[in-house]
Parts: sequence; structure tokens; C-alpha cells
Amino acid sequence: MHNIYKVAVTLFLVVIIGISTTAQNRTYSPYSRYGIGEIQDGGFGRNAAMGNTGIALSSSYNLNNINPASYFSMDSISFFFEGGVSGFDQKLETETSTARFSDMNFSYFAIGYPVSKWGFMSIGVKPESIVGYSFFDDNATQGVPENSGDYTRSIYQGNGNTTKAYTGIALSPIDNLSVGAHISYIFGKISRYSLADFPNDPSAIKLASSEEFSINDLFFDFGLQYRLKLKERHNIVFGAIYNPKSGVNGKIKKTIGTGTTFNQDGVTVINPNITQDSTVTFKGKDLELAQKFGFGIAYNIDELLTITADYSIAKWSESKFPSLSTSTNDPNAFTIGDEQTVAFGVEYIPNYRSANFYPSRIKYRLGTSYKQEYLMTPASAGGDHLKDFGITFGMGLPLKRSKTSFNLAFEWGQRGSTDNSLIKENYMRFTMNLTLHEYWFMKRKFD
Repeated sequence: MHNIYKVAVTLFLVVIIGISTTAQNRTYSPYSRYGIGEIQDGGFGRNAAMGNTGIALSSSYNLNNINPASYFSMDSISFFFEGGVSGFDQKLETETSTARFSDMNFSYFAIGYPVSKWGFMSIGVKPESIVGYSFFDDNATQGVPENSGDYTRSIYQGNGNTTKAYTGIALSPIDNLSVGAHISYIFGKISRYSLADFPNDPSAIKLASSEEFSINDLFFDFGLQYRLKLKERHNIVFGAIYNPKSGVNGKIKKTIGTGTTFNQDGVTVINPNITQDSTVTFKGKDLELAQKFGFGIAYNIDELLTITADYSIAKWSESKFPSLSTSTNDPNAFTIGDEQTVAFGVEYIPNYRSANFYPSRIKYRLGTSYKQEYLMTPASAGGDHLKDFGITFGMGLPLKRSKTSFNLAFEWGQRGSTDNSLIKENYMRFTMNLTLHEYWFMKRKFD
């Protein structure tokens, strides 16, 4: 009964934390304006320090939600808690100006436990996509003085995120092969706002629009891992993941109005003339999450060294978006292409059995990743994929005589460029998480 009580309390915390994630700001990037925002990498503390790899990673010390088949590597008497926070420093740079932002947020929460000798489960909550931007453009670059009555300015703001709450299970139908699946509930709201303004003419009519985009739907993804034993303590793991293309249920509320005064939290207008106020409910025909394939390989020397590599492709060019077309003829519009990611990671433990020298038991991690994002720059700016390159490193700090550990991960990366009047982002991320391990299912004997 004591363990059942712990499970109930843990599930309650998962729900509460999941609801709280919808209010957090995780980016200030203008690129998050498009589609459903910045798609977040899967994985937890160990993955983050190893280039966000995980398709072929398995461990009895850490959870790995990138591939649900990895849950089968948990031992049959253990219960795992994983939770973390992350912070970031983001520098946005154009050819003429720079801006800097920073923040810290809840990162994720998950539990993992055996359901029998043949199956293992995990339940968790994590961000799925994020939106956060505030910028403006004007006609000063065209030679119009900022104090002139002809000066115009357009303001763009957006915020919100979508969150994934998931349950995963892993089974082993034959020796050395594990298969797994997630069922996920993705929910959240994204708000976008724009205002066309004449700042030097208080009597001028302004045009404003707002869009509230909310989704809530169930999704599935699948994975497998096969372990090939080479010799004592040496093995290779092959992994694969698959996310089918899925339509999304939700709604879009659009408001367009003209007036002299606007509240920028929405289109609240004094002296208003609302030209459009509509709510459209869609059933998967206007928004689709992309079909995704991923493959990974990991070479392991047990309790000493892991070297891994991942490749994945998400077919966003074949998906639909409610506010971004892949067939636009506007040379100044962003478009959608397929997203591809290549990542590498290494974990090294000098001597996990060392009793006297703690640094020998630390897990040292390195990684790198290169992503060709689904967002493509306008044809007038080259029409190429937005690029994201990152370098990661971190440590797993174990507690004495326990599988519990603190995990630290650092990432430095660069996204985009200042060419063709675009924006370059330099960012640093810091992730700290706790992997708490307890023996909940061990039968104790007393003399």
C-alpha cells in the first residue's frame, strides 16, 4: 500500500507540473513565429549532454524517452523518478543590432517502473513546442524620418507552448530485442498578435489582429532496439523510431479590428470596428504533425564507455499548417521543408567501482548535433533551411551505493545567420536534473 500511495502522489505531481508548463516562456526567437513554434528535442539529462542522442541508448540508470523500447533496460525491482530544470541565455543579432535574453524553467518530469517481468512503463510530461517573440519593423530603413507623420511601424508578438503528457511501455518478444510505444496527449495554446501603427499620428486608424491557436489530441510513436553481443562486456545496440503523420484536433480564434487605441494583450479596442471575429474548429485537416523516421547505433563497453550516433528525418513538407503554406509564391515568405538531424554522443566512466576516488565514478559526457530545421528562409534570402549547430558536454554525479544521480548538461549553439537581413541566434543552455532510484518491488525477508 505504501508503494501504491507513492505512485498516486507521483501521478498527481505529473498532472500539476504538466498544467504549469503552459505558462512558461522558453524562447525569445522571432523564428518561433512560424508553424507551431520551435519543436523541442526529446530526451532527458543524459541525452542533453550527449548531443541529444538516444535512439540506440539504453541504461538501467537513466530514463530515455527518445525511444520507448529503451524502457526495457530498467531492472525489475526499481522505480525511477526523473525531473529537471533548464536555463538559457539567448543572443539575437542582426547586421545592425543585438538583443539578449535569459530565463529558467521547469524542463520535464517522468517516472519509470516495471509492470511485470515482461514489461516496463514510463509516464511523463515535457514541452513539445514553444513560441515566444516580440519585435517590430518600420519604414525608417526606406528613408522616412522616425518623427515624420508618414512613419509607420508594425509590431509582432507571440507566446505560448504545447505540452506532451505521455505513457510508454516496452516489451521483449525475443532475446536481445525490445519494442516500445508511447501514447501521448499533446495540448496547449499559442497566441499571436500584430499591430500596424502610425506612432506620430494619434488620430490615425490602427489595424490589429490576434490569433489564438489551441490543440488537444492523442498521438502514438514507436521504437525498437536490438542488442548484438560481441564479446564479454562489449555490445552494439541498433535502434529505430517511427512517428506516423497525425492530424491534430483544435481550434483557431481570429480577431481583426481597426481603431485608435489597442490593448496589446489582445484586440481589445476603444472606438472599435471589428472587421472579423471568428472561431474555427478543425479536425486534423488543417494541421498535421510530421511523419518521422530515426535510426541510431551505440557501441558499449559496459560500465565504461558508450559511443552513439543518431540520424532522423521529419517529413514536415508533407504536413499541413493553418498559417504557413508550403506552396506560397511570395518571395519574402518563409516556407516549410523536411527537418533532418545528425547527432553524436560519448559517455565515459573511468572506474565505477572506485571506492576511494569519487571523480572515477563520475560519468563524463560529450556530444554534438547538426540540424537542418523544417523552417526555410524566403526565396529572397536564399530559400535555404535554417541551420542549428550545437556542442554539448556534461556529467552524471552518482550518489554513494545507489543508482541515484545528479546530471548536469551544457550546450552552446548557433542558429541562422545575419546574411540577407536575417537573424542569427547564439545560445547557451544549462540543464540540471535528478534521477532518483528506489527499490520499490524487492521482496524483503526477515529471520
